[in-house]
Formats: sequence, C-alpha cells, structure tokens
Amino acid sequence: MNQPTEVIDRARKIITSTTQILQHQAEIANLKGENFNIFSILKMENRENDTHSAFLGELLNPNGSHNFGNIFLHHFLKTIGQEDHIDINNAKVYLEYYVGPRDDSAKIGGFVDIFIRDDYGNTLCLENKIGAIDQKTQIARYCNYNQSRNKVYYLTLKDIGPEPYSFCDKKLDEDFYIIKYKNEIIDWLEACSKEATDQPIIRESIKQYIILLKKLTNQLSDTKMVKEIKELIIANYSAARTISSNIEIVELECTLIFLNDIKKQLDIALNEGGQAWKIEVSEDLNQAWSGLYISHKSWPENTYIQLQGNSKIPWSHTGYGLVAHDNIVCNAIKDSDLKNTTLLATGFRSHTKWPFYKLILPFDNTDERAKLMDKNERNNLVSSTVEKLIEICKICKLPVSEIKK
Repeated sequence: MNQPTEVIDRARKIITSTTQILQHQAEIANLKGENFNIFSILKMENRENDTHSAFLGELLNPNGSHNFGNIFLHHFLKTIGQEDHIDINNAKVYLEYYVGPRDDSAKIGGFVDIFIRDDYGNTLCLENKIGAIDQKTQIARYCNYNQSRNKVYYLTLKDIGPEPYSFCDKKLDEDFYIIKYKNEIIDWLEACSKEATDQPIIRESIKQYIILLKKLTNQLSDTKMVKEIKELIIANYSAARTISSNIEIVELECTLIFLNDIKKQLDIALNEGGQAWKIEVSEDLNQAWSGLYISHKSWPENTYIQLQGNSKIPWSHTGYGLVAHDNIVCNAIKDSDLKNTTLLATGFRSHTKWPFYKLILPFDNTDERAKLMDKNERNNLVSSTVEKLIEICKICKLPVSEIKK
C-alpha cells in the first residue's frame, strides 16, 4: 500500500472510530442526566457577564452565598500561582469594578469584569472573554492601574490571547497573563467541587458549570473516552495530523459558501428593480474582522451593514450591525431615532465604530459551526441570516441616508 492511500485509510479509521466514541459519549451523557443543564436550558451559555462573570465572581467572593468563606478564592489563587499576592483573610471581590474614567490616549480607566483587592492595596484584575470584542487599549489600561501592586489576567474560552490593540506595549507573562477556561478554570472548579462534597446543591451547581465549560471548549466529559481518543491519535498520528491540517481549510471553504449564498439572496431581495445596494464578501476570510458588507449608494462613505466574525467568522461568535468609520457620522447615527426602532432597541449594543451591533451566530461553539458543513443546516442558517440582514437594511436605509457629516 502506498503512503497516501495508507494515510487516507487511517484517516477514515480515525473518523469512524471517533464518531463511535462521540456517539457513546452522548449515550453516557444522557444516562447521567448531563443533557439537563440549567445554563443551557435557560440559554445562558454565552452570556459573558450575566452567566460566567456572575458565577465565577460568586464563587470567588469570600462573602458569597456558598458559605465557604475564602476557601474557593484560595484555590483560585493557588491555581494561577498568586496565593501570596492577595491576603484572602480580608479580600473583597467586585464585578464590573470602575477603575477610573476611560482614556485610550493615556491608557487608563474602564470597568474590570472581576476585581479582587485586599486591605493592603494589592489588586487582581480579571478580564473575562467569552464572545465580546476586545476593547481598544483594554488590557493596557488595566495594567496601568495600581501598577506596583496589581496583577492582570485575560481569561479566554479560546486558545488565543488579547488583540495587540488591547495590550499595546504591555508584555505577556510580564505585565499580564493568560488563563483558559479549559485548563485553569476547570482545574479550579474541580478543586471547589471536592470542597463541596457534603453540600449537594453547591457541588452539583459547580458540576453543571464544568459540564457547560467542557461543552464550550469541545472536551469530552468521560475520562475513559478521552483516553480512547488519545490512543487512537497515537496509533494513527500521521493521519490525525493530516485531518487536523485540513479542518480549518474546510471550515473556511464552507463559510465562504455560506456568505456567498447570503449575498445571492440579498442581491435578489434588495436590488429588485435597481442596483442601489452594494453587497460584497471578503476575499480572505482568514483575515480578522472580515465578512459580508452591505452599503447603499445614498449613505455616507465608509458606512455599511456588516456580518462580521469576532474576529473570524468560522471560529467565533459572529455578529451583525451598522458600521460607521467616521466619528461624526457614527455619533449622529447613535443619536438618531434609529435607537428607538423596535429592532435596534432590543438586544443591540454600541461599540467603537458600531452604532448598533448584535451577536447572532455562535460559531465559536463546535455544534453550531458544524451546521456550516451540512447543506440543509447551512441553508437554514442562510435563510434566517438573510431575513435579519434585510430587516436591518430596510430600517436603516432612509435614516442613514439623511445623516450629514
């Protein structure tokens, strides 16, 4: 058997065997009742502040309702190697803590997701990233707060750190540190769960949250199956590497099909009887902040509706909204009556250059991203996304046309 054929055969074996393992995992999860997850049922999986920061903050808080005092905080500081930085005997934990007026030029100020301090002036800033876009100078601003006694951590659901425009001149592992949900946070939560052995409500709440994190970070919850997957990879390493090397290529190709299908439907729906709307798809979706752009010939320059990844569509929570690169136009749109429309007044937020935006496609979740690979599922996503884009185009068409620089 020649080498290419052997690699393909081994790749087939990996895919078949892995599929069987995943099916078995689903059966076990069902038997254990893991599919009944309160966070998933209430659609709270991707709520950065209302779910993740709130839950983590409550566990970290020595005065939290868990009644375990500073034990959970101790385990957290030990997990990240900072047990000597904060005095847990007088520590206090705050959510959305204000560290002064935001000034991007001076790189100071803002609101910290989770903030810990003790009576000796030692502080720890935890920036929690589930799906939100990095803010300009964000990590740099937190690093410049209480510099001599402050530690800054970037907590991420993904395997990537903050954007350069967020940390600026600050250095990783010197001025700030990265911790991950799939590593440090799950390890810490496992330690907390052991402490709560005799407290079933707290213990099971932590376990449900761990199951949620494993789902969001694409980890198997059964250790025996994790071992099986590892052994399968070891026995078929070259084939596994070949599959791994091509996964992103396939994801990009299917995403491009997805966006071009949206473009075709928008061209028909918006430009019937004329060509006032211009619809474009980025040539290279591997570039950050790329996506699909919709502009109208009567709108100010560099003002458009965009469907954009955070920061890349195939692997992030994707959003859509109205973009205005000119500050005068952007502020005028924010102050216009658009903010009072039924659509934009519900669930839309503002951000730099984005008068209105909303996250709609959680492709950072593997199960959601898999829909791009299935033609029927992808067509359903195309239809629902086109509907949303047409709605915002029609609402914004006239008001944005009337904006003057």
